[in-house]
Parts: sequence; structure tokens; C-alpha cells
Amino acid sequence: MNCRIRALLLAVLIACARGSDPIAIGEERPPGVPSLPFSLPAYIQEIDRWGGALEKLKDHPESAARLHRELPAIWRVTAGGESIEAPTGWLGAGLDEVEKDPKTTAQAVGQMLARLRAMRREAQDLVEASPPIDGSARENLSEILARREFRGVHGPSWLEPIVSRILEWLSDWINGLGARFTRHRNIVTFIFWLFLISAAGGLLVWMVRRLLQRSGTPYLHLPGPQADGAVSWQHMAQNARQVAARNEYREAIRLAYWAAVVRLEEMGLWSVDRARTHREYLRLVRPDQPQREPLDVLTRKFESAWYAARPPSEDDFRTVLTQLEKLGCA
Repeated sequence: MNCRIRALLLAVLIACARGSDPIAIGEERPPGVPSLPFSLPAYIQEIDRWGGALEKLKDHPESAARLHRELPAIWRVTAGGESIEAPTGWLGAGLDEVEKDPKTTAQAVGQMLARLRAMRREAQDLVEASPPIDGSARENLSEILARREFRGVHGPSWLEPIVSRILEWLSDWINGLGARFTRHRNIVTFIFWLFLISAAGGLLVWMVRRLLQRSGTPYLHLPGPQADGAVSWQHMAQNARQVAARNEYREAIRLAYWAAVVRLEEMGLWSVDRARTHREYLRLVRPDQPQREPLDVLTRKFESAWYAARPPSEDDFRTVLTQLEKLGCA
């Protein structure tokens, strides 16, 4: 292979390195499209012809399908008895993009034109270049191909055509599925709304069940004193301290709260009613009464200990004992 052919190979490598080609060399060409070999000047003319067609495509994106049908799978360039094939799959992919989404015409055409111009510059340089007069061409070519930008350049593997055909089949299958959905749009709409209503109904049932499970939480379920008053607030306060000594602060706070309720009954603020909630007891005490503030703090501590997920601490129980003292439960 003479030096000009080696340089032509370099130009093809440079053109291929600027984008990946979905169509490998040697694949079947579109029917009716000749694949005649080009000389180097004719190759440049072919690039110019396609550049002009792409310029017109900017204003007429509907012609993308026709151009794709006219595009051969490869461009074969001959020089000095040697033949080199340049894939055109990247150009076909760009035309497909314009055909599928005309809104991307400007961007897709700009990318294709940029690549064509780069290929033309490389080919034109080969035409104008003089043959080397010494044997350093191979060394120069090896040095250029050893650069970082050419390290990933290689021919198509045996797996790439298979993967390309599989992806093409999947694309056709998805497009056909979308067409069937379009024909049965009413059914698809019905299924969508059925799913949406079912999900909303399931969420509503879950919320109602949660509310029903918590419906009893606002009420006090405390072991109240017997009807004859045998259980005094002193006894309950003592039991609260004993339970707290075992680090059972939740139960201790519950007993301390009930001791305060019985103590305030003894003071004449109310009559103990097992059906009342802790908030109803608090509303029975007027804001100007001295028992209101300690009972408010005690109620909030009881709510936090009895209903919240956070377990009470020793400090919480000490705060409760302080409020009991303020209520006269010393």
C-alpha cells in the first residue's frame, strides 16, 4: 500500500473517530441504491452533494425519509488500486432523528454538516499533499495513530451487527405496541382511571382504618378509685414514686396524674367522671385559678408520656412531682 493510500486510511479513521456508526462495514445496502467506488476527487464531490442536501433539509425536514433511501450503507473510495470503505450509518441515524422529530432538525443537521466538513477537509488535504520522498511516512502514521484520540478507534466486532438488529427489532416492537395503544385509546384511558381510582380508594381505606384505630386515644383509661373512695390521692402518689423507682416512668406519670385528679376533686374543683378526657378536666379549671398552670404542665407531660412514641425520662417524672407539690400533693 503506497503512502497516499495510507494517508487516505488515516482520513477515514479521523472521520470515524468523531462519532459512532450504527451500521457496520459490509452490511446490506438499501435496495435500488448503487454503491459505486469513488475516486478521491469524486469522493469530495459526493461529500459536497450531501452537504448541499443537508442545507436544504433545514427548510424541508419532510425530505429526510427520501434522503435516507438514497443514502448507501458505505462510501467506497479507491486510490492507487486500493479500496477503503467509509460507513455512513451516522448520517442515516441523523436523518432518522429528523424524520422522527422535525423539531430537532437544526441541531441534527448542524452536527451532520460539521462532520461532513471535517471529512472533506481531510480528503482535500490528501489531494493537495505531495507524496513523501523518504520512508518516514509509516513512522509518521504510527506516531499519529498512537495519539490518545485514536486509541479507541477499531473496526466493528462480530457482536455489533447482532446487537444492532436486536435493537432495531425492539424499536419496531415498541412502535407497534404504541400504535395498538393509540387505536384502543378509550380502553387505555379506562384502565388508567381504574388504576388511579383504585389507588385513591386504597389510600382512603388505609386512612380510615388508622383513624379508627386511634379513635380511643383521646380518652383516659386509668384505674380510678372505687366508688367508696378507698383509694386516696396519697396512696396513688406513693405508688407513683414506687413505680418510678423501678424506672417505669410512663406508668408512674399516669398514676401521678390520677393522684392530681383525685386531689382536685377533694378541693372541690370537680367530681371525678371516668368518661371525661384529660383535656375536659383541664377546661374545668379557670385560667385565673392557681391550679390551672400546674395542671396544664402535668396534662402535657401525661400526654407526652402516654401517647407519644418517645418514652419519658427521669427528668419528666421530676417535673410531674413538682407540679403535684404545687397542687398540694406533697
